Amino acid sequence: MEDIVIDGYYIPKKSRVLINIWAIERDTNVWSNNVEEFSPERFIDNNIDLHGHDFELISFGQDVNYARLPDGMSPNELDMTENFGVSLPRKTSLRVKPIYRM
Repeated sequence: MEDIVIDGYYIPKKSRVLINIWAIERDTNVWSNNVEEFSPERFIDNNIDLHGHDFELISFGQDVNYARLPDGMSPNELDMTENFGVSLPRKTSLRVKPIYRM
């Protein structure tokens, strides 16, 4: 919407800014050296809102597989072209088969 400087970086208006959530969630300065492991102890005595207002638990829920590609399709065959928008939606819809997880 407007030009801005954040932490010394100049970002002109109308820039497309992508946030690298993968890197943030694996930052050893925040999570310690065992960032790839679920360690419930790191959350003891924390006042975490489990209804979506705090984001400390995002790392541990996003990598669960709930779907698979249909008919033996490989990930290399996916069309990852994006449409510009608030959430960068895919240009071509992804068709997957849900996996029963219970």
